[in-house]
Amino acid sequence: MTAPKLLILGNSHTAASRVALRDDPERWPGFCPDVFAMPGETLADLDLQDGALHPPNAEIAQKMRFYNQTDRFSLTGYDAFVLIGGLSVNAVSALQDRHRSVDFPSVAAGQDCCLVSSGLIDALIADRIEASPALRILRKLAGLSARPVLFIDQVLPSSDCRDDPQRFAGYVAMVARGDGMAFRDRYLRVLHRVLGGDAIHLPQPAQTIADGVFSAPEWMRGSVRMNPRRDVLHEVAEHGHANAAYGALQVDQILRAL
Repeated sequence: MTAPKLLILGNSHTAASRVALRDDPERWPGFCPDVFAMPGETLADLDLQDGALHPPNAEIAQKMRFYNQTDRFSLTGYDAFVLIGGLSVNAVSALQDRHRSVDFPSVAAGQDCCLVSSGLIDALIADRIEASPALRILRKLAGLSARPVLFIDQVLPSSDCRDDPQRFAGYVAMVARGDGMAFRDRYLRVLHRVLGGDAIHLPQPAQTIADGVFSAPEWMRGSVRMNPRRDVLHEVAEHGHANAAYGALQVDQILRAL
């Protein structure tokens, strides 16, 4: 079987699979996908013209050249696309900091909140997903061709994030209230509905999940930044990016899906 010509694209969360492919090519003989990565939300800001990605301004053009050595990237000739990143349950979960419906476990337990309908919560989640960088680029890919598009959202925060008093405070508080698993299930249900036929969602591998709502730390520690020229480790307190061992599971998952 000939390996598919695949493009992996996304944000800093592409680094895990990129490093895994580079460091252990024998694990996937003949499989050499291209990787196109842009920092933050800038991937979704790129214009799609004549089957190629173009930067809309000089600042993004500079970033495109730094991370990809080009200021025009053609999307033609690929058998499939994989988008990694641009959406996370952690970011979406901020919607329920105060507003919850009766089907939240914390509400059933009598905890205080601003009570709203279940339908409104679902609509807010769907709106947040639709507005995400991930969905903005997925819609462009879906309109490009009939080739399959796979989507991998950002990894769950490491369970070590419970020691982070700022960045993940809201997520940790949600879990402490007892709403973590219920909200994640809800997010996934709404995500699949929003994606429709535009992309196939690949869920986080079960063996990497701790307590249903976190990533086990061994899959997160030692993650690298998206710097294409040399490996730069994230700081120890970075709890949102996966390492190359996790990236290898992602590549396995992608090949199974294809």
